[in-house]
Amino acid sequence: MKRLTPLLLLLLPALAGAQDRGAVAFNKACAQCHQARTPTEKPNTLLAVRQPVGPYMDQVLKKKDLSEVRTWVESPHRINPKTNCDTRLLARDDLDALTSYLSTVVVAPPPTRRMRLRKQMDEQVSARNRAAAEDKAKSQPKTQGKK
Repeated sequence: MKRLTPLLLLLLPALAGAQDRGAVAFNKACAQCHQARTPTEKPNTLLAVRQPVGPYMDQVLKKKDLSEVRTWVESPHRINPKTNCDTRLLARDDLDALTSYLSTVVVAPPPTRRMRLRKQMDEQVSARNRAAAEDKAKSQPKTQGKK
């Protein structure tokens, strides 16, 4: 079993599907500095969680198309000699999988002002209803129901 574990670890990326291959390629080459999706919540700065150094990929894809991103991934030092981006370990197939994976990166749009106000109003109404129920429970005599 001890000899089988390293073999399974080596074969694990090969067993992944096409979409998973793109995610594996992204994690191998890009995830040290980038995140594929924008977080929906603000990060907790109290914990020692490392923030990405590079921009979020959905923000990059808003400004650049996939062919420009692919050109960057193929040879980042040719475009910007001072970059720390190192993609030399990506094979040609991994590059195709990475490009298709990045094409699926989507970000939910932020909630509209109306949606935020509706949520805030619902929270206030439920808090008011809870407070009213607690007040009603406190005002009832404690001997109620006893004979």
